[in-house]
Amino acid sequence: MVDFSDMLSSRWNVPVQAHWDAIENTATNLHRSTEEKFNRAKTQWPEPVNMAWEEWLELFNPGPAHPLKNYSTADFQIFLSPSTANVGDVWDLDAEEILPFLRQFHPGATMNLRHGENGTQAHGENGAKACLRALSSEYADIVFRIHACFTLDASIGAYFMPAQFAGHLVINLNRGTVCHFTLSLPTRNSNVAIGAFTSHDLGFVPRMELCNLSQTQPKSIAWEAVITEAEARQRFQNALGEKYKFAEIEWTPIEDAVELAKASTRPIHAVLLFGVLDDESC
Repeated sequence: MVDFSDMLSSRWNVPVQAHWDAIENTATNLHRSTEEKFNRAKTQWPEPVNMAWEEWLELFNPGPAHPLKNYSTADFQIFLSPSTANVGDVWDLDAEEILPFLRQFHPGATMNLRHGENGTQAHGENGAKACLRALSSEYADIVFRIHACFTLDASIGAYFMPAQFAGHLVINLNRGTVCHFTLSLPTRNSNVAIGAFTSHDLGFVPRMELCNLSQTQPKSIAWEAVITEAEARQRFQNALGEKYKFAEIEWTPIEDAVELAKASTRPIHAVLLFGVLDDESC
């Protein structure tokens, strides 16, 4: 067990770099809509739209608002438990305190996914959780999962919603310093949802990440207590409420299912999904 209260109270400078690649592809090419389709969508919107087609093409690939931003060590206290924690414990993160980090990407960052602008967006499960993944006498490894959305243009209901942000924070318990920090979009395909007017699309962004520049993460740590990253992800799913009840199902690989069907002489009812179930991109 470790007491995290006021662990990171110093004002030492921690520079953080932001990366935000352009959308590589989408299912319906919404982000590269033709001028004709764009003009037709404008006429279907209930309010006048003061936007040119050229502005539309730039809307979904804005790049980071602040490519480099300086934080203090104390700013990272928000990712720690407010009191004591054991390895494997999960706790809530304060949404408002996370927003300054997300706004390094875009000023339209919001943690409210359930009610979009103009009532047009059907977003997903609100939530930001952290977990103490590993602990030694000198270091602590905290992982976290954040659900967020970026309002790109409220006047047309334009949004950019990452599947999730996965984070990683390693701190030195004796010095009260940040050794390593990343907050990134998973790189699997279909990892963002975008939308505007009444249209929605799924897409892929190769890299969207915050990372500290001083890469001083210890190369080898003799952890005294540890759980795997897979176990931490499972605990996040369990903590995120009813939406992820499917995570409790004992899934069977397709190869094993085929063998079971043969052995029991029963058919397989197959359902093909586009995207994944355990994030917010679909």
